[in-house]
This record gives sequence, structure tokens and C-alpha cells, in this order.
Amino acid sequence: MRYVSTRNAAVQVDFEKVVLSGIAEDGGLFVPLELPQFEPQDIANWSTLAYDELAYRVMRPFVGEAIPEADFKRVLKDAGSQFSHRSLAPLHQVDRNEWVLELFHGPTRSSKDFAAQLQARLVQYFLRKRQRRAVVIGATNGDTGLAAIEAFKHCAETDVVVIYPEAGVPQEQLQQLQAVAHPRVHQFAVNGSFDECQTLVTRLFRQWPCTGREAISFNSSNWVSVMAQLVFYFHAVLQLGGGQRPIGFSVPAASFAEVYAGYIAQKMGLPITQMIVATNQNDALHQLFLKNHYSRLRANKTLSPAMDLSIFSNLERFLWELYGHDDQAVSALMTTFETTGEMTIANEFWLQARMIIDSYAVTDEQTLEEITSLYRDTGYVIDPHTATGVLAARLYRRSLVAPMVTLGEISPAKSAVLLGELGINIAAQPRPMSEHGPAQIQRIQPDDLGALQQLLAAL
Repeated sequence: MRYVSTRNAAVQVDFEKVVLSGIAEDGGLFVPLELPQFEPQDIANWSTLAYDELAYRVMRPFVGEAIPEADFKRVLKDAGSQFSHRSLAPLHQVDRNEWVLELFHGPTRSSKDFAAQLQARLVQYFLRKRQRRAVVIGATNGDTGLAAIEAFKHCAETDVVVIYPEAGVPQEQLQQLQAVAHPRVHQFAVNGSFDECQTLVTRLFRQWPCTGREAISFNSSNWVSVMAQLVFYFHAVLQLGGGQRPIGFSVPAASFAEVYAGYIAQKMGLPITQMIVATNQNDALHQLFLKNHYSRLRANKTLSPAMDLSIFSNLERFLWELYGHDDQAVSALMTTFETTGEMTIANEFWLQARMIIDSYAVTDEQTLEEITSLYRDTGYVIDPHTATGVLAARLYRRSLVAPMVTLGEISPAKSAVLLGELGINIAAQPRPMSEHGPAQIQRIQPDDLGALQQLLAAL
């Protein structure tokens, strides 16, 4: 399998290069030159496979000859060893033909563990092969950073750099981040928004100061994150219809990687007939699919903080698919967005996207009502992020016959305080104890790339 940049398809790279990277040198994201296609009967034959075996079938074409078969199978099995549920991602029925795919049984109780655990093992595999060290770096508003720290702190070949908005991380996740003191984990608190943190990371990759050490993204800009999330869709489709039954998905838009993964999973052969993008009041994605207008907005704080953002890196990969792999068109669109903060998709491609994708913006009031009513009616507890997806699924599903699955990306234990205020008592997630004393946290301004470069050069 060969990969190219979304902004320049002339230069091809292999899977190893993609794993050990952040963004392409031209500022684009790496994408496979072509998507594998699976026949319906081949998919149906995977119904009885364990999660790691299914992951092998789905991911193997993207890996190619970069890793021997036995080694890759071992990596996948090891990546799932830290999950507390034997199926890794169980389905829970919440209504007639409505389900939640629980993706929060990993070590940090969020869906980000799937990508982080896999990425850490792949990065370590290739770094040991090269006898190199690297810096794994990314922006987070909580869960992505925690998952990366948990996965990579055991990888002696890497330092982990976590950049987060000082006032934009939920208190529970902030306390967990600040409890992680480790000699190879470095935290930078930014006096700005999560979107500004993402922009800072992008600029950093383009002007990397650490000569001789690879810069690797732990965000969903790294292809491994997308690859890991592809398996969610195959797993759910096989559980609910053996790979043959049409199915819809509702995705709480904490990132666009999940949406993009579902979109290409359908192109790979899954019978996905609808995807619903659920947002909170930070509705940049909803406005894109509703009005074909995408813009950089200042995020407001909501009850679903992982969705309090407006810049979604994997939208660029989505455009690559929509525009038929036209790298020049994608480059022009992204340049316009980076310059003006706004984007409009060509109408024919926007209509093509709307054939499968719907969207809905959920208010905080609706979120609370969905949590309480679902608990009252079924006894099942969901967190605010999942609630946005469950409500959007119920309101906007196109078919009552096709199963509708909401991606449950965050454990309700992370919202124990809020749930307690609603009269729903649930044990909070235990707070980790620091093994190395208090965490060392550097504070920087969102426009001070030079200061960040100096600090990283000293690692």
C-alpha cells in the first residue's frame, strides 16, 4: 500500500513513513492511494472473529508488506490487552432498533484508547527497527492526550508532548493530566482555545526544531487513528446484521476522524446507508452539511466539552475523497480556509456527501433531557457526548427498519459529577496517582511558536 499527501499526490510513501509522521511536508495529510474493496460474502465470513482478528482483516491491506503477518497480529492482540471488556466494544440496545456502541472500555475510558494503544505499538515497532527515538506530539482538550500518555509512557523510544488549552479542559480530565508526572511526558498549557492549540501544533510540524528525531502526531491527523476507527464500523455491522443488513450510524463529533472513517468504510463495502453528524452548539460541522458553509468559530463551553471546537483536520481527507483524489483542488480549498477561516464545497460534491450524511446540533438543555429520560425509561446511563448522538439518531434516522448505532465515545464515569446533579449516581473514574512527584507544566501563549520550539529543542 502506498500513501500520498492530500495536497500533492506526486510523492508516494510507505506505511512506515505514515506511522512515523505528523503531517506531510506540504502541510497535507497522508491518505492511501486507493481503498481496499471487500466483497459482501468476505465481510459476512468475518462475523465470528474476535475483535483483534477482525481488525487484522480490515487493516491488513493498509499495512501491506511493511510488517510481517505474525508481527502485525501480535501488535493488534497486544493493543487490545488493556481493555476491560472481552469484546472490547460491546453493543447496548437503548430503544427499538437503536444501539450504543460502547467504545470506552480502554484504560482511560474513551474511544481514543483504540488508536493510542495501536499507534504506540506500531511506533515502537518501527523505531526499534530504525534504532531511533521520536517525539510524539499533539493538541488535546482532555481525552486524546490522556490516551496518548497512557499508551506511550511505556515506550522508551519516545517523549510525549501534550499541548492543551489551560481553560478549555474539563476539570476531571485536567486533574488527570496534571497528575501524570513522568520524565518522558511534557505538558504545555496554552492561554487560548483548543483550536489555537491545534493551529500551534500544525505550525510546529512545519517548522520542527528537533533535528534527528521524528515528530509524530498522536492526533487523528495521523493515519493510524483513522485506520483504528474503521474497525468500529465493521464490528457493529457484523454484530447487527452479519455484514448484510443496511445500517445507520450517529457520530458525536468530538473529531471528524470517526465520520471520515465511516464514510470510507462504506466505500470499502459496508452497507452503511446513513451517517448523522451530531454536534453541540459549536456547530461548524452541522452548518457545513446543512448550508454548505464551514467556518472557523470561537468555541463556546458546553456540557460536552470534547466537542467544543471548530477545526477538524480529517475534513481534509474527506475532501480528498469527495473531489475524486484531486490534490490541487484540496490544496486550494485548504489554503482558502487557512487564509479566510471559511470554506464552501463545490455544490455537486456537497450534494454527493449529503446523500449519506445528515447532521443535527443539540443544545445543552436537550442533552440533559436525553440523559435523564433514557435513564428513567431504561436505567441505562450515558454521558453528554453520547447523549447528543442518541438524540440526533432518534430525530433524524431515515429508516426505522435499519439499525441505528450511536458511537459511545466517552465513559459516563467521566461525567459523574454532572450525572449526580441529575440524580443519577455513578462511581467516578479513579484519579491516577503520580509516580514521579508533581507534573512539570510549561505555560505558553498561542502565538509563541518560538518559545515552544526552544523548549522542545532542549528535550
